Amino acid sequence: MLDLFNKLFPLWAILLSLCAFFLQDFFAQFESGIVPLLSCVMFIMGLTLKREDFKRVLQSPRPIAIGVVLQFIIMPLGALILSNLLQLSSQLTIGMVLVGSCAGGTASNVICYLAKADVALSISMTLCSTLLGVIVTPLLTSLLIDTSITVDSWSMLLSIVQM
Repeated sequence: MLDLFNKLFPLWAILLSLCAFFLQDFFAQFESGIVPLLSCVMFIMGLTLKREDFKRVLQSPRPIAIGVVLQFIIMPLGALILSNLLQLSSQLTIGMVLVGSCAGGTASNVICYLAKADVALSISMTLCSTLLGVIVTPLLTSLLIDTSITVDSWSMLLSIVQM
């Protein structure tokens, strides 16, 4: 039964997203539970891993390096190119570049877990890109779209540590 539920995860995600879109007031009351629920999901996924999983990832850091390059070079450049091809406004272009240079999060790790992929690698990549993103994302927006954004790095790091 649980296997069937997991196989239908994309369907559940789409249906729940549609419900949240149309019932915004109802779902807004659960906003304060987002961080504890994300923390719980990450903790439970972490329980499925062994120390050897992370040792293996650390012994072969090449996939993480490739992920960082994809995350902070290919994705933002792709977003910029796509925005220019579609002739989007400057506000939408900034948004695309920001989304393109932001780290993956809990959702990518959950999908990785459900797909029976390398969860330790996914979590390690999320950790690296999240920590690097505090510095790299403002730098990329400044370089790629000539717009500077201010990021309260200490607050962001504190938020990451709390989670």
